[in-house]
Amino acid sequence: MKTKIECILPVVFLILGAPLAARATTVTTRYEFITDQSTVVWYWGRTGDAIPHSVEGGFQLSIDFDVGIAWFENVDAILTNGQPPPRHPNANLNGQRLNDLFALNELLSTIVSDSMISFEGHFDPGIVVLVELTFGPDSLYITGSQEYDHIVYDASTFRLEGVAVPEPTGVCLVGLGLLIIRKQTFPAHKKFR
Repeated sequence: MKTKIECILPVVFLILGAPLAARATTVTTRYEFITDQSTVVWYWGRTGDAIPHSVEGGFQLSIDFDVGIAWFENVDAILTNGQPPPRHPNANLNGQRLNDLFALNELLSTIVSDSMISFEGHFDPGIVVLVELTFGPDSLYITGSQEYDHIVYDASTFRLEGVAVPEPTGVCLVGLGLLIIRKQTFPAHKKFR
């Protein structure tokens, strides 16, 4: 024979659990670049010299699972260890903010798959920024480019390749976030030009 408490408990959990399920599910994780595995290569003007720089610092990534979008915040990564070519000894971007080059906090996102998010932005005068995040078991692989959508004489372009790991407090949230991403299907986010 069931007691009154045993019969009431499922009803209480159902009533209390319904509002929790209806709340927005946004996961925010702070990532730090692994400096010796993260670079921005500056393809310098008309000569096309490739000038590599390390990336140091990090960023915050938020994913709204209900809407199916993601965004960057608090990007404090900078370029370091630039090695300019001998014929251009002043051509380096040491200390340049990554966000100044790639406008990470202004990009529109698309959830591509359960382990990939892509970002895109179009800026004047004809600059296109593309960034792609691929989630690994314990890290995030980030690639990106900043270039022109038309031929520009003497224009510089940039390529980003890096590995970032969640700060220790964010590891549990990343695991939860990836689990939720895999459980949901998102509509494609419209890209605006």
